[in-house]
Amino acid sequence: MQSLKYWQIANPNANVAPNGGRWPMSRRFVSGCRDRFQVNAFIAAFAALVGLGGGQALASAGCDAVNAGAWNVNVTGDTFLDTGSLVIANFAVGDKISFNVTMNGGSSWILKAGTGGGSDIFHVDGTSTSQTYTVTGHVVGTSVDTTLTERAIASGNPAEFTIITATCTPAASSGNTNTDSQKIRAMQIAASKIVAQNSGAAITGAVDGAISDAFGDGGSPVTVGPNGAHFNFAADPVASDVVRQAHDSFAAALPYAGDPMVTKAPPTRVVERVWSAWADVRGTGFDRNTSNADLNGTQINVTAGLGRKLTSDLLVGVLGGYENFRYTSEALTGTLKGDGATVGTYAAWRIAPTLRWDAALAWSRLWYDAAAGTANGNFTGSRFLGSTGLTGRYRVLDFIAEPSLKVFALREHQDAWTDSLGTVQASRDFWAGRVSAGGKLIRPWQVSADTTVSPYVGAYADWYFSSDNALPAGQPLVGVADGWSGRVTGGVAVAKRGGGTLSLGGEYGGLGADYKIWTANARALWAF
Repeated sequence: MQSLKYWQIANPNANVAPNGGRWPMSRRFVSGCRDRFQVNAFIAAFAALVGLGGGQALASAGCDAVNAGAWNVNVTGDTFLDTGSLVIANFAVGDKISFNVTMNGGSSWILKAGTGGGSDIFHVDGTSTSQTYTVTGHVVGTSVDTTLTERAIASGNPAEFTIITATCTPAASSGNTNTDSQKIRAMQIAASKIVAQNSGAAITGAVDGAISDAFGDGGSPVTVGPNGAHFNFAADPVASDVVRQAHDSFAAALPYAGDPMVTKAPPTRVVERVWSAWADVRGTGFDRNTSNADLNGTQINVTAGLGRKLTSDLLVGVLGGYENFRYTSEALTGTLKGDGATVGTYAAWRIAPTLRWDAALAWSRLWYDAAAGTANGNFTGSRFLGSTGLTGRYRVLDFIAEPSLKVFALREHQDAWTDSLGTVQASRDFWAGRVSAGGKLIRPWQVSADTTVSPYVGAYADWYFSSDNALPAGQPLVGVADGWSGRVTGGVAVAKRGGGTLSLGGEYGGLGADYKIWTANARALWAF
């Protein structure tokens, strides 16, 4: 039918089969719904071209199609009936769609992002409801797609039915698309990604230090990884060259030196400690003060774990953690705060005395509270984190050099939620991560028979990467942009054999970028 050609103007992704122009439904609508659907499509396309009401075009072709009745549905269940995917494209961000759904029994109503393969925005079974959705768009490649798909089903029982009426209020009708609901969405997107990236760095840094500790093997009780200094009580302090030379000279001067009747006592057997308990506390601050795209905040990550060496070169362990965060943006008049809990596992293999490979996997449950202007609400999320890397360890004169190449990647899912203004915020999934290459230089000093002090400095090149199925359309894009930045580290570690430990360190990142990340941390470990 000719009307279907106009339907495709407003719906370029619509599911239209080439069967003589008929809508591809093997099931029927009651009351001649198919014919009415085609006529409404023609009206929607005509409205998008010439406008309705006073000769002014409405804000979007998608909104016009809804108001022309394209999503008004009436199905009954005397046989299994399914509308299939009713796709409408070309909404404007900020268009507000209201649905009045009347149904019973095994009937269902579904609204999805995209052309039907996206995540559910609404999925209601057997219960009448009224819902409102404000179009936010989702990322496809490098652009924002505002396509939505509706579907209605009535199955098997003649008494079952689904009746839907839908209306759309254009974003342009308010005169201002930067609504508080859009701002709270932008705050969610920007700040939660920063939380995830900073937590990924904190957790993987803590695990890296714990692994370094466990592989001390009687060497220096201090080992330093890419994210801080750690202590290893399983290790004996390494005497400096001066101490060793003095000891050898003293032994050679003894009266019985060289006497064949005098032999050395057998060396004391060192019992390797295979268990290690550790804890890491880290505070992180983020600052981006770009005009109209600012974001500032802090968070604390506490990570602890228990490791066991299966062999002298193979280690496994478990970990748990807690995080608490709060970020604000003046441009969005917004705040995002919350906390989370983490569980995970890690493993490492010492390939050679100077080279180590390690990996970790963790899962976190997250609770968020968001606010922007007059809008507020809360939502939950979950995050998977994985990391791997290679670390070297070489002695250069009186120094220890530790080059490393590390990468972590995470995927977070956030559930759909409704803010205090009644706007449904769709579910969201994103990826983020960091690749780091660089190294540290450590100078250990044994200040007494059982105490070692080791200051260190380091420098790294970081490449941040991310992918998101949501974009804060119409709002400033804040946070960490993909790309390179520099990071410097420094601190001091003090280890006392058989006693307490202290490690204080910090780092400053974002060098060369329009944001800055600072970190302060403290760590401790006990081997047994």
